[in-house]
Amino acid sequence: MRIIRAEEGVPSANASGETVVCLGFFDGVHTGHAKLIGLAAEIARPHGWRVCVHTFDRMPAQVVRPEFAPRELTPLAEKAALLQSLGVDIMAVSPFDEAMMRMRAGDFVRQILAEKLRAAWVVAGFHHRFGFRNEAGVRELEGFCGRAGIGLSVMEPVKTPEGLLVSSTAIRNLLDAGDVAAAEAMLGRPLTTVSML
Repeated sequence: MRIIRAEEGVPSANASGETVVCLGFFDGVHTGHAKLIGLAAEIARPHGWRVCVHTFDRMPAQVVRPEFAPRELTPLAEKAALLQSLGVDIMAVSPFDEAMMRMRAGDFVRQILAEKLRAAWVVAGFHHRFGFRNEAGVRELEGFCGRAGIGLSVMEPVKTPEGLLVSSTAIRNLLDAGDVAAAEAMLGRPLTTVSML
């Protein structure tokens, strides 16, 4: 797996050089994230595209509202190792700074996804939001991608057998409640990360 700065763009490694980009912060790299990446791989494989995960160097909440930012489940280096184990080809990291915080959703699709990451397709979760002040959701993303000639797949919620929505927030809540087994079930692996303990 190659780790790149998103703003520098993906290197061309095949005839098309195109990617399927997964959107999200991927904190914890849990079972929901694994299914999202698996869907991206299914889309990419027949075309010879590469699976690219776009993420940030820090949790956006640490910049937007630092006093309310939750603890991060997986530091960037561990996140990279976990994404590599899931078969991701490229991890594209953007610095979440003042400029990124103020970037409009349409600009993000055009400048980052289309121009820099060479996205042929985008995969996002049903509740994904992005852009200045979280201005856009998947409905707006569909419009932006359509205008840029990029395909889009929106993944439905991933739930546990008990019907709980798998999310980084849910994992934090389970850990706070001392329910390590339930947190591990959502993670899809044993709890080994020091930052989670």
